[in-house]
Amino acid sequence: ARVVTVALAVTDRGELLADHDLNLRGIPEANARGEALHQLAFAAVQDAFEQLPRARRRDPDAVAESITRAVRSTIAQHWGKKPLCHVHVLVV
Repeated sequence: ARVVTVALAVTDRGELLADHDLNLRGIPEANARGEALHQLAFAAVQDAFEQLPRARRRDPDAVAESITRAVRSTIAQHWGKKPLCHVHVLVV
């Protein structure tokens, strides 16, 4: 199975508490151009979170949905296959 798991902690003010945790299973380390898929996916998570309006960052479902779309599309763009994506958002 091709699975990406993302875990992130967000404050009740919609701020990222620390770097998110990202795990790729069943996905190659690099694409055909030698780019690390982990790094590309990590950046996609960061960008997706930062592009959300602050009010939406406080909604765990909105955060998870946005990150899922970003990660699946990034991996598909660089590898040609869409993985399953599980996003766990902890509000602290």
